[in-house]
Amino acid sequence: MRRRTWKGESFEECGARELKEETDLDIEKIEFLTVTNKVFKESPKPAHYVTIFLRAALSDPLQDLPNLEPDKCSGLGWYDWDNLPKPLFWPLEEMVQSGFNPFPSQTD
Repeated sequence: MRRRTWKGESFEECGARELKEETDLDIEKIEFLTVTNKVFKESPKPAHYVTIFLRAALSDPLQDLPNLEPDKCSGLGWYDWDNLPKPLFWPLEEMVQSGFNPFPSQTD
């Protein structure tokens, strides 16, 4: 989700709102994990990403995962952290390559 927080909105509130808008999923137990600040000056399309990483639980684990934007997204799915589909969003790829694990209880 590439959006901005609303004035006075926390990262957690923004994440819950954006997820609801784009997937209709409700979440709880939202936790801030980390933030990255990356400038891609040498890229064919230079960009600057400030990426907020959050972790949350589904309010109802039986919620469907609908694709509300089929014109922008071919599909959604749940994946194991060590088996993510490629290509990944740049900041997420860098986090994976750095060894970051948002699920430390699921280590080998």
